Amino acid sequence: MSKKPNDLASDIVNSLRSVTSDWTKTKKAEERSPASRHFRMQRMTKQRGVSFKDAAAEILPEAYDKVSGGGTLPANARQIMYACRPHIQKVTGRALESDYFTQTLLPNYLDETGVDWDVVYDARGHFTEPHGGEGLGLGTLEVRDYLGRIREPHVEPADVSLAKVKLLGPVGNFGAVLFLEKEGFDPLLRKAKIAERFDIAIMSTKGMSVTAARLLVDQICSDHDIPLLLMHDFDKSGFAIAGTLQRDTRRYEFQNDIRTVDLGLCLEDVTAMQLESEHQHHPKGNRATLMANLRENGATEADLGFMFADFDQLRSTRRVELNAMTSPQFVAFVERKLRENGIEKIIPEQDLLAKTYAELKRSHQIMEAVEDIVEEVDEDMEEIEAPKNLQQRVRKYLKQHPEERWDAALDAIVSNAPG
Repeated sequence: MSKKPNDLASDIVNSLRSVTSDWTKTKKAEERSPASRHFRMQRMTKQRGVSFKDAAAEILPEAYDKVSGGGTLPANARQIMYACRPHIQKVTGRALESDYFTQTLLPNYLDETGVDWDVVYDARGHFTEPHGGEGLGLGTLEVRDYLGRIREPHVEPADVSLAKVKLLGPVGNFGAVLFLEKEGFDPLLRKAKIAERFDIAIMSTKGMSVTAARLLVDQICSDHDIPLLLMHDFDKSGFAIAGTLQRDTRRYEFQNDIRTVDLGLCLEDVTAMQLESEHQHHPKGNRATLMANLRENGATEADLGFMFADFDQLRSTRRVELNAMTSPQFVAFVERKLRENGIEKIIPEQDLLAKTYAELKRSHQIMEAVEDIVEEVDEDMEEIEAPKNLQQRVRKYLKQHPEERWDAALDAIVSNAPG
């Protein structure tokens, strides 16, 4: 039985709507990720290959072996991604996003298989000691190197300059680590000299704390019995960030018990400073699940009452960022939190003070003697003539010592010069 004209027209309209709907979704996906246009046919025709997880499992051992030189070198997560991506995209028919691979696919594979791979991640934050000390990116290799170089204070013997105390690590240097969930405050903290005035190290990341950050505080705070101070926004993400730095997660299991102090924005701070709140939308969020997660990460019932006041109407929670404060407010806020928690200047034990005192006294005496010698040397400077063939001699030295720089070559030449 043939269809009536009206029924046929309705079928055509419905088909067109379906096609245009799929096309609109495809175009929006391509706007978000231009690389996905190469997989348009599979999406439009509903064709699918194997899952990302299965595709990754097929290629990961080979990719890691290739990137790590047969397991002889650390392999960066993004390097592994590049080695895996052609195969994964081919068999799945979909574009592979870098963040999804490095933050989900690869960690899940490592966790589920238990393979002993040396995988490292790019720095996604910074750690800086006070007083112009060590600074490092919070990447796996950077943190490993820093932890391996930590030592007791070392006093450099006096030479032709004043003696200096070389510090690396907490001893005699800093008495706490302040973690900030945002990196944008670094210039303000430097201007206010917060690290120097309170003798603290400052660590920041872009959002959630990375594994390297947890490795660093796990060891350094435990070995030297110093607290980890947490400063974050008053929102779901802020509480989650604080939580990951206080308990085990899938990505990192703490090996030590460390003291953590939450200095983050709380409801009392928000009220006292009359900070402006904003809404954070949760279109698919379940109220009970969201509240349970916040409680697990330290939110009080009063916090929840404020955050969920509009949830039923707007499907949104209320949040307040650290950025809601002015710069003077933020500096005063940090200073107040540090003082309330007893963070103060470092004063070493008597033995280190006495040793440093003696060396500084000796260096001042040496400097006085050196000044007399310098005056005599300066008088003879006009008689010093540089050899005409310096370029040739420097080139010869660098061929023998290719790891050196030209000034080191020149110093060696000067040291061997007669007279």
